[in-house]
Amino acid sequence: MLLQNGVISLDSTLKSHIYLIPTKKGYTLIDASFPDLGEKIIEEIKKLGIDIKKINNILLTHTDWDHIGSLKYLVENLKVPVYCSKEEYDHWMEKSLPYEFIEQKVKDELLTYKEYATILEGNKIDEFEIIYTPKRFHSFGMIMFLWKNMLFCGDMIQSKAGEIMLTPSEFNLDEEIYKQYLFSLDMKNIDWICQAHGKPLPSHPSWEKFINENV
Repeated sequence: MLLQNGVISLDSTLKSHIYLIPTKKGYTLIDASFPDLGEKIIEEIKKLGIDIKKINNILLTHTDWDHIGSLKYLVENLKVPVYCSKEEYDHWMEKSLPYEFIEQKVKDELLTYKEYATILEGNKIDEFEIIYTPKRFHSFGMIMFLWKNMLFCGDMIQSKAGEIMLTPSEFNLDEEIYKQYLFSLDMKNIDWICQAHGKPLPSHPSWEKFINENV
């Protein structure tokens, strides 16, 4: 799916989106979706006519299994660095492994991912503004990335049937902190909300409708 500014939401990762973003240096991937999608992701990028050698890095919003599931395959085949927050790095194993429905082979793979990660520091990486969200509300240290008025927000925001929705409370470590932060976001200069779960949406008037219905 082609969005604004040449950004592509990869069709092979519809249930946990990977975004391919064209920068002056090449391309950046946001997140790594579910396990066992690595080959399909690279095939799709090639079919788009993009040289995979021009992909420079992978930025992780957080390290839930549906955001790092194909990371090992992508890193080993694309030969690129991967970045996440310090909090996510420190709790990589603790956060990723408890899900009972993850098969043992996936757990074994998760144990190898930490060796690839670099901790993000400061407020920018390349052309992206780094937005650090409050600690321990959904994951241990989720990051959002802002690029050309497009907000790549991981699980901070979700959508269903073309409308913005709250992340279900059962997935939040602290529901109160989550809502306080979410409702305080200044979205007036955001043109697109690019979340992991649900269709990416133009923020106007989607965000205003969401706020009016929930605050």
